Amino acid sequence: MADEDLDLDDGEEAPKSSKKMLIIIIAGVLVLLIAVGAGIFFSGFFDDTPEQPKNSQTENGADKSTAEEAQPEVIAERSYWPLDPPFVLNFEGKSKARYMQIGLEVATTSDKAQAAVKKHLPVIRNEIVLLLSGQKYEEMVTPDGKEQLRAELIETINNVLKQHKIKKGIDNVYFTSFVMQ
Repeated sequence: MADEDLDLDDGEEAPKSSKKMLIIIIAGVLVLLIAVGAGIFFSGFFDDTPEQPKNSQTENGADKSTAEEAQPEVIAERSYWPLDPPFVLNFEGKSKARYMQIGLEVATTSDKAQAAVKKHLPVIRNEIVLLLSGQKYEEMVTPDGKEQLRAELIETINNVLKQHKIKKGIDNVYFTSFVMQ
C-alpha cells in the first residue's frame, strides 16, 4: 500500500509540473516574439522609403558618386543676413521733411554673392540710401508701394554685384523694420 501511495503522488505531481512548464515555455516564447518584433520595428524595417546602400550604383552601372559629380551643382541652402545698421534717412513728404528707418535682410543661395555683398557693403549701402531718399510718402504707405520698393532694392543690389562681376546675385530682400514719421 505504501507503494500505491507513492505512485498516486507521482501521478498527481506530473500533470501539475508539466502544466507549469508549458505555461513558462509559452510565456518565454511570447516575450521572445515581442522582443524580436520590437527590434525589427525600431530598426526601420517597416519604413516606407528603403535606404540605399553606400556603394550603390546607378541604373546604367556607373558609380553613383561620379554621376553626382557630372551633374551641375545642386542649389545650396538659402542664407539670410542683415544689412546692419538699419537705414535712417529723410525723404520727400507733402510739405515737410519726413524721416524713415528701414531694417533690411538679404537672402541668397550663392556663397559668392554673400561674400560679395559683405565685401562691397559700403557701395551697396550708398546705392540703397540714394534709392530710399528719392521715395515719396504717398507711394510707400501702400502695400503695393512697399513691394515695388522691395523689387527696386533687389535690382539695385544685384546691379552693384554685376559691376563687380558676380553673376548670381541675391534672391530676395526682406523688410525687418519699416518706420516712417
